[in-house]
Amino acid sequence: MGTLLLDIALFVSAALLIPPAFIVASKGPIDGIRELVGEDSITAYDEESYVLKHIVFIDCAKNWFLAALYLAAITMEAAAKEKVAILATLMMLLVGAVQVIAPAKESIAPYPSLEGITGNPVFLPICGTQIVLLTLGVLFASPSTKKKKPAAARATRASTRAKRS
Repeated sequence: MGTLLLDIALFVSAALLIPPAFIVASKGPIDGIRELVGEDSITAYDEESYVLKHIVFIDCAKNWFLAALYLAAITMEAAAKEKVAILATLMMLLVGAVQVIAPAKESIAPYPSLEGITGNPVFLPICGTQIVLLTLGVLFASPSTKKKKPAAARATRASTRAKRS
């Protein structure tokens, strides 16, 4: 199976990031948030917030970039694919921590409640799926993708052991 599962995980992860980025890019940051997270996530004050609009567009650009990175990683060597997948998984875990510490809606209880994980309708389908798929892709990557010593080094070591005997 080799890195096929990891390739599939990277492709699906890219595909999961494109729809929300497209929604924000096409509808604008405020309407995009409303559609993705829910009507109650935006207050009248939020509608006028320049910094919120700025941050949402930055997140949109990050999603486009990550989707491109994941697709590019499919063409990389196995070790590089694994590194991309590990870093992406760590980033999604950090996003999960943010969901708990600073939930997206006022109606969601912050830490120590874990409601932020399930209360945001976007987190589990997008980030949770990436965490699971990319982790499985790395764990089940073929042993041939793991670093092996060159055959010449193994042969040299074997002949050294034979001389000592």
